Amino acid sequence: MQEKDGEKLYRKGLEALNRGDTLSALSYFERAINIERSPSVCSGYAYCIAKERGQISNAISLCEEAIQKEPQNTFHYLNLGRIYLIHNNRAEAIKTFREALKYEENPVIIEILNTLGLRRPPVIKFLKRNNPVNKYLGIILRTNRWRKPLYALIISFIAITTLFIFLYIPSEKPKIPISEVNPESPIKPLEVKPEVPSTTPEEIKSKPPSPELEVSPDKATQKVEVRPKDNHILETKQDIHTLELIAEDSTWIHLNIDEGKSREILLNQGEHIKLNAKKTFSLKIGNAGGVKLIFDGKEVATPKEKGKVITITLPLSYDSTSETSKKNIDTE
Repeated sequence: MQEKDGEKLYRKGLEALNRGDTLSALSYFERAINIERSPSVCSGYAYCIAKERGQISNAISLCEEAIQKEPQNTFHYLNLGRIYLIHNNRAEAIKTFREALKYEENPVIIEILNTLGLRRPPVIKFLKRNNPVNKYLGIILRTNRWRKPLYALIISFIAITTLFIFLYIPSEKPKIPISEVNPESPIKPLEVKPEVPSTTPEEIKSKPPSPELEVSPDKATQKVEVRPKDNHILETKQDIHTLELIAEDSTWIHLNIDEGKSREILLNQGEHIKLNAKKTFSLKIGNAGGVKLIFDGKEVATPKEKGKVITITLPLSYDSTSETSKKNIDTE
């Protein structure tokens, strides 16, 4: 009877937690934990006491206890990561969330990582993130035990493919056999007969001379020299903007090129990428002091405060090195 009461209290606490009512959830979990100390009840109770009472150390201990008993239950990792965020320990929270994704694609954890802007890009970028190939490759690469064998397999495949290209694809074009020529036989010149248009004298007289052609008659034959009246050369030039992103510190960037599909980039210190656009670049940078922008060969003046989030659209209305251009940069 007590087990059923504990389960009912846990379900009511979970419903209140999903509604965002952590105070009511705390009341249900606190009564449930006195009846049955299950890992799920401890995990939910831990998040509530961290949120409502600020008991961070006790909450972390309860979540770690739940993870030891049920290491593949992502609900415990979700609550532990939330507790770290309450404690402003962003690094441990992200580490905990990524650990949970090894076992299950929890949609709540994925949404939190997207909000933080630090979710890793897919392994194969031209495939969608939810593609099974990207999904299982990501799981394998996150597991250290399979990382080295996978790299060895990829290197072996590249080596075998390269060897096949060199061995089985001919590098020279086949030679065309030349027929034997008898030097004593005379070579007859080719006779070229001019093509005469089938027109009657009456048609020639009735057709007026074209103003775009100049006709100069000769005694034996008539040679027609065609000279275009206007010689216009049409040149089409397409402006292409370039943007270089040079990471001086780890930062995330939300990028949109020519108002197309947006994507997210994570740059570590020392990395840099070069992008092209026909019209505009729209960027949201999570660490303004950790990245340098080179637009069309000129450095863009941005705030250099580390950890500051800015939004910028290129090209700017003014010169990127002037003070007035900084008005086009939104800071958060």
